[in-house]
Amino acid sequence: MKKWLYLLSGVVIGAVVATSSSAFAAQIKSLVGQKVTGEYTVVVNGKTLSDKGAVINGRTNAPVRALSDALGADLKVEGKTITVTTEGEAAPSNEGQPTSVSSTNKFMGQPKSSLLNSKDIIENKILAPTIKGRENILAEIKSLKETEAKGIPVPVLAEKEKQLQQYDADIAKYTEELRQVNEALAALEK
Repeated sequence: MKKWLYLLSGVVIGAVVATSSSAFAAQIKSLVGQKVTGEYTVVVNGKTLSDKGAVINGRTNAPVRALSDALGADLKVEGKTITVTTEGEAAPSNEGQPTSVSSTNKFMGQPKSSLLNSKDIIENKILAPTIKGRENILAEIKSLKETEAKGIPVPVLAEKEKQLQQYDADIAKYTEELRQVNEALAALEK
């Protein structure tokens, strides 16, 4: 009887492990076996790396070992985990690069067509309507303040002023993004 009980529990445990591991594996995104759809030349601090970046499933993947070596970072591989550490900030070589180029520019390294598309979207589809919306809110606030000056209480005035602050924050954010796109475009022109 105990043999049958052990056998049955083994089968049940095996079935649970088999189905849960396949469900878990379906959740994990893996690049293994995926098609490389493009290559990029990787430039770090003005120096071209011998290893190329690859585009897989629409995402750019860079060679970690070559990048860490070029930046003077420590790279450690343990099992399936890659750990990159730096001591403070790496001292980049600014040879041939303007000092105003931001190292946190998320647009650096993107192809020109992508940068031009981003610039168009930011200028025409985000900034232009946001600036127009700010102008409309500003006009509403002016009108509401005139009404309030006549002694009529205007409870929505504070809400409109909060909206104006949000417009100002959005305009500052997208103006900075546009500056970064222009900076990345200028870097491509060199």
